[in-house]
Amino acid sequence: MMIRCLARLLAGLAVLGLAAAASAQDEGNRIVFGVVATEQSENVLALWEPFVEDMTRDTGYDIELRSAGDYTGVVEAMRANQVHIAWLTNRSGLEAARRANAEVFAKFIYPDGQLGYRSIIIVPANSPLQTLDDLLVCDGSIDFGFGDPLSTSGTLVPNAYVFSPRGIDPQDCFNQVTRASHESNLLTVANEQLDAATNNTTNIERLSRTRPEVLENIRIIWRSPLIQTDPIMWRTDLPAEARARIQEFFLTYGWRGDAEQRAREQAVLRELEMGGFLPATNDHFLPIQRLELIDRRASTLASIARLQADTDMNDVLREEELTALGDRLAEIETELAEVALQERAIATQEVSLAIESARASMLANPGQNQDAVSDLVSTFLQDQGVPPPQSVQLMGNRDAEADPTLRRAFIGLLVGLLVFGLVLFVSRPPRHAPARLFTDRLIDAVIWGGFFGLLIWSFWPAEVFKFPLLGANADRMGEYLAGFARPDFTEWQTYMEQILVTIQIALWGTFFAVVLAIPLGLLGASNIAPFWIRRPVRIVMDGLRAINELVVAAVFVAAVGLGPFAGVLALAFHTAGVLGKLFSEAVESIDEGPVEGVRATGAGPMNEVTWAVVPQVIPLWASYALYRFESNTRSATILGLIGAGGIGQVLIENIRSFEYGKTAVIIGIIIIAVTLVDMLSQVLRKRLM
Repeated sequence: MMIRCLARLLAGLAVLGLAAAASAQDEGNRIVFGVVATEQSENVLALWEPFVEDMTRDTGYDIELRSAGDYTGVVEAMRANQVHIAWLTNRSGLEAARRANAEVFAKFIYPDGQLGYRSIIIVPANSPLQTLDDLLVCDGSIDFGFGDPLSTSGTLVPNAYVFSPRGIDPQDCFNQVTRASHESNLLTVANEQLDAATNNTTNIERLSRTRPEVLENIRIIWRSPLIQTDPIMWRTDLPAEARARIQEFFLTYGWRGDAEQRAREQAVLRELEMGGFLPATNDHFLPIQRLELIDRRASTLASIARLQADTDMNDVLREEELTALGDRLAEIETELAEVALQERAIATQEVSLAIESARASMLANPGQNQDAVSDLVSTFLQDQGVPPPQSVQLMGNRDAEADPTLRRAFIGLLVGLLVFGLVLFVSRPPRHAPARLFTDRLIDAVIWGGFFGLLIWSFWPAEVFKFPLLGANADRMGEYLAGFARPDFTEWQTYMEQILVTIQIALWGTFFAVVLAIPLGLLGASNIAPFWIRRPVRIVMDGLRAINELVVAAVFVAAVGLGPFAGVLALAFHTAGVLGKLFSEAVESIDEGPVEGVRATGAGPMNEVTWAVVPQVIPLWASYALYRFESNTRSATILGLIGAGGIGQVLIENIRSFEYGKTAVIIGIIIIAVTLVDMLSQVLRKRLM
């Protein structure tokens, strides 16, 4: 029997190996295009899909669209060569250029020809905050929301233009500082759950069309200078032929072909809030580098002022630190001067200005400018040393491929039939062995065939063919993990405070969950409640259990705003579904003797539960509750993703800011805290059992 099972398993694994080898051959023609989901991921992907389909058809490459929930994910995937082209923000794009061997080859413009957007600060429509001065009173009474740490308009620009020049640290100025997406910040401000937050004019314009009623509930109190549009980047080691085809596709998209084709492509671009693409280089980041340096200069000046005002500090030590800060300030001033020179040089380049002028003009009258733009694009490609694409037909006539989903299902079916026949053959009993019913052998063959058929069918969607990359790219993982090898303990006190908040979130979430789970557990038990009560209660518990804490937390953020209480409620409702099921199963396994004894005294159902059921299950209930408290301590660290407070929020912010030394310290604190909670719960469980 063991030999037959092993033969079945080996046969299936051999088929999987062949599938992996076949998939590896297709990798050479695959280019991954990464985008950041600044709104709902499914919406972002749906908007980009028509554009990516055109790119696949016209370049001849298999363009695979991938989305990440934050900028760090795309940058790190690009760094690991798992994303080859990406649409990023200016700030995250600069990090990609520094870390991910990436460079800019295009930037987009808006449908009306505008070459940039603005960062803004918004408040509720009826807020007493009328001006920026009202916001910056810094009396600790205001809750303020930033965007992603790598967001240009959500973090970098407000810091560089509003806070740094005034020497203001937002953490000291405001009661609470949170980080979330532009959409979350806007909705939270509109619901008056946040006093003020950063945003940008692009998001406002989009909402003016999709949800104009929301904009009636907000007011803008500050606008930044113009920020240039976001870059499109590729890895520099992308083959020259691929770069040539891709760049020509981007630079001509929306202005090529006949009027019908241009109208269709412009419609695709409008859905993306774009009007087309301009050629660009890494000089695109010079204004962002200048803003970074301005921010660093302000931070350094603030540090110098604090040292000079510190009368308790040793004079010798103060002078040493002031000297070091003075040297750092001189370096920053030098870098600022260099960036300013480069910006002035770029501003005088006639080709770039001519391209931008022709593009903007073409938006108003595409037909008359087609030749001019084509000549300018060709000039730019030659100047950049990019060879012209060979035999690339825009809107090409590639043969229509079969639907990959149907093809994979067909392969899975063939594999299933192959394994079915193999198992049926191998399971024949030996000549002198006891006979075995053919129906049993048939059922076994169907089970094994179906199992391996499903494995093959899900092989490509689950990307199991990438398994060999774990060994091939081990050095890349090591390079990433090396960033955690230099712990940064400078803010350990803040992290200790936040881990205590995390434990408090888990404690209150578990307490509320137990309160909810007790009636659910009793009403969901088959030996306590009738079917017409039990079935709806169990459906409710299934629903609470099925929804992830992050989803539940996002719902409660809309009601109670960003912060720890949203995390408490999320853990409470999700855990109530889990504990309710466990509590009901504990009730169903009780000894019926005490129940019958209480019932014999003439007691009612409530007395039966109180005196016969609850005393039997309390130790088990307490044990389950302690287990969930351990689990909720871990879960509470993840709720920081949606701004639900605790150390999870600090953890996510440091990861997104590439502060891996600080991240290592936070992870260590989380491990210690979870271990201590686990040890405490073990002691309590032993006392209760």
